[in-house]
Amino acid sequence: MSKNKAFFLKVNEAFATGNVDFIFENITEDVQWHIVGESMIEGKNAVKKMLEPMRDVVAEEYVTENIITHGNIASIQGTMIMPNKAGQKRTFAFCDVYKLNKFKNGKIKELTAYIIELNESDV
Repeated sequence: MSKNKAFFLKVNEAFATGNVDFIFENITEDVQWHIVGESMIEGKNAVKKMLEPMRDVVAEEYVTENIITHGNIASIQGTMIMPNKAGQKRTFAFCDVYKLNKFKNGKIKELTAYIIELNESDV
Protein backbone atom coordinates (compact mmCIF):
# COMPACT_ATOMS: atom_id res chain seq x y z
CA MET A 1 0.00 0.00 0.00
CA SER A 2 1.33 3.44 -0.92
CA LYS A 3 2.15 5.98 1.78
CA ASN A 4 -0.55 8.35 0.50
CA LYS A 5 -3.19 5.61 0.45
CA ALA A 6 -2.29 4.70 4.05
CA PHE A 7 -2.55 8.40 4.98
CA PHE A 8 -6.02 8.69 3.46
CA LEU A 9 -7.18 5.55 5.27
CA LYS A 10 -6.18 7.36 8.49
CA VAL A 11 -8.04 10.51 7.37
CA ASN A 12 -11.12 8.41 6.68
CA GLU A 13 -10.82 6.72 10.09
CA ALA A 14 -10.52 10.14 11.74
CA PHE A 15 -13.83 11.22 10.20
CA ALA A 16 -15.48 7.96 11.27
CA THR A 17 -14.31 8.29 14.88
CA GLY A 18 -14.61 12.05 15.39
CA ASN A 19 -10.83 12.46 15.69
CA VAL A 20 -10.85 16.10 14.64
CA ASP A 21 -7.35 16.68 16.05
CA PHE A 22 -5.85 14.34 13.42
CA ILE A 23 -7.68 16.27 10.71
CA PHE A 24 -6.54 19.65 12.12
CA GLU A 25 -2.94 18.44 12.19
CA ASN A 26 -3.10 17.40 8.55
CA ILE A 27 -4.59 20.44 6.81
CA THR A 28 -2.75 23.50 5.54
CA GLU A 29 -3.29 27.02 6.92
CA ASP A 30 -4.88 28.05 3.58
CA VAL A 31 -7.05 24.92 3.15
CA GLN A 32 -10.14 25.21 0.96
CA TRP A 33 -12.99 22.87 1.89
CA HIS A 34 -15.89 22.84 -0.56
CA ILE A 35 -19.03 21.02 0.55
CA VAL A 36 -20.86 20.84 -2.78
CA GLY A 37 -24.31 22.41 -2.62
CA GLU A 38 -23.65 23.94 0.80
CA SER A 39 -20.55 26.02 1.39
CA MET A 40 -16.92 26.83 0.75
CA ILE A 41 -14.85 26.99 3.91
CA GLU A 42 -11.49 28.71 3.63
CA GLY A 43 -8.64 28.65 6.12
CA LYS A 44 -7.64 26.30 8.92
CA ASN A 45 -9.47 28.26 11.64
CA ALA A 46 -12.75 28.18 9.71
CA VAL A 47 -12.40 24.43 9.16
CA LYS A 48 -11.67 23.94 12.86
CA LYS A 49 -14.85 25.83 13.75
CA MET A 50 -16.89 23.74 11.30
CA LEU A 51 -15.48 20.40 12.50
CA GLU A 52 -15.46 21.00 16.25
CA PRO A 53 -19.09 19.77 16.72
CA MET A 54 -17.96 16.44 15.19
CA ARG A 55 -15.39 15.88 17.96
CA ASP A 56 -15.79 12.35 19.34
CA VAL A 57 -18.96 11.69 17.30
CA VAL A 58 -18.51 8.12 16.12
CA ALA A 59 -20.22 6.76 13.03
CA GLU A 60 -22.41 3.77 13.74
CA GLU A 61 -21.24 2.37 10.44
CA TYR A 62 -18.56 3.68 8.05
CA VAL A 63 -17.81 1.76 4.88
CA THR A 64 -14.99 2.77 2.57
CA GLU A 65 -15.79 1.38 -0.84
CA ASN A 66 -12.95 2.91 -2.87
CA ILE A 67 -9.77 4.89 -2.32
CA ILE A 68 -7.98 6.04 -5.43
CA THR A 69 -4.70 7.94 -5.19
CA HIS A 70 -2.47 9.38 -7.87
CA GLY A 71 0.37 11.73 -7.01
CA ASN A 72 -0.96 14.34 -4.59
CA ILE A 73 -4.64 13.69 -5.45
CA ALA A 74 -7.00 11.19 -3.80
CA SER A 75 -10.65 10.23 -3.96
CA ILE A 76 -12.51 8.32 -1.24
CA GLN A 77 -16.00 6.94 -1.78
CA GLY A 78 -18.27 5.19 0.70
CA THR A 79 -21.28 5.25 3.00
CA MET A 80 -21.83 6.11 6.64
CA ILE A 81 -24.56 6.00 9.24
CA MET A 82 -24.34 8.91 11.68
CA PRO A 83 -26.61 10.12 14.48
CA ASN A 84 -28.10 13.60 14.19
CA LYS A 85 -28.42 15.95 17.19
CA ALA A 86 -31.64 14.17 18.25
CA GLY A 87 -29.87 10.80 18.11
CA GLN A 88 -31.72 9.61 15.01
CA LYS A 89 -29.73 7.54 12.51
CA ARG A 90 -29.06 9.11 9.13
CA THR A 91 -27.42 7.32 6.20
CA PHE A 92 -25.17 9.14 3.74
CA ALA A 93 -23.22 8.30 0.60
CA PHE A 94 -20.08 10.35 0.11
CA CYS A 95 -17.25 10.98 -2.30
CA ASP A 96 -14.38 13.20 -1.16
CA VAL A 97 -11.73 14.49 -3.55
CA TYR A 98 -8.52 15.64 -1.87
CA LYS A 99 -5.47 17.55 -3.04
CA LEU A 100 -2.32 17.62 -0.92
CA ASN A 101 0.08 20.56 -0.91
CA LYS A 102 2.91 18.23 -1.96
CA PHE A 103 3.35 14.62 -3.03
CA LYS A 104 5.46 13.35 -0.13
CA ASN A 105 4.35 13.98 3.45
CA GLY A 106 1.78 16.50 2.26
CA LYS A 107 -1.10 18.08 4.10
CA ILE A 108 -4.63 18.53 2.79
CA LYS A 109 -4.81 21.77 0.81
CA GLU A 110 -8.16 21.22 -0.93
CA LEU A 111 -11.16 19.02 -0.26
CA THR A 112 -14.30 18.78 -2.35
CA ALA A 113 -16.97 16.78 -0.54
CA TYR A 114 -20.06 15.34 -2.20
CA ILE A 115 -22.49 14.15 0.49
CA ILE A 116 -25.95 12.76 -0.23
CA GLU A 117 -28.43 11.68 2.43
CA LEU A 118 -30.00 8.36 1.48
CA ASN A 119 -33.58 7.28 2.07
CA GLU A 120 -34.30 3.79 3.40
CA SER A 121 -35.20 2.73 -0.13
CA ASP A 122 -31.73 3.79 -1.37
CA VAL A 123 -29.81 1.69 1.13
